[in-house]
Amino acid sequence: MTPRMTALIAVLGLLGPAWPQTDDDNEGPRAVDACGVLVQGAGCVLFEGAGGSWVVPDAGRFDFGDAVRIVGTADPDCITICPDADGCIRGAVLYDPRVFPCGTPLPSFPDDLVTGLCESLGGALVASSLVGMWCTRPGRRARRP
Repeated sequence: MTPRMTALIAVLGLLGPAWPQTDDDNEGPRAVDACGVLVQGAGCVLFEGAGGSWVVPDAGRFDFGDAVRIVGTADPDCITICPDADGCIRGAVLYDPRVFPCGTPLPSFPDDLVTGLCESLGGALVASSLVGMWCTRPGRRARRP
């Protein structure tokens, strides 16, 4: 091999990672937590956001044109009758972005509910025991003549 050929192969080897490469792992289902808008597709409800137009099986109380935050699994390989969809969002849960803005952590029900309830009851039990000790202390009893 000539020195020029060796240098050319070395340069191409260095430039190789900069060239776009196909990665089959990115084509499968992936978790999604994104904000977008619900639009009407050809016989389906679409979520426009998260890099495409995705079929939403159940929009719940939301309607076309509403801004929503969606959490679920984007599946580009799902079978749908909606021709203008890039795939489906499986297990989609829709939130109002004014209540749960994008990028903020979602509460994990029932864990947050149980934790909050236990913390509240714990404080109430401590307070009631302190009140009970205050009311029953020896110097508080009525004195008899």
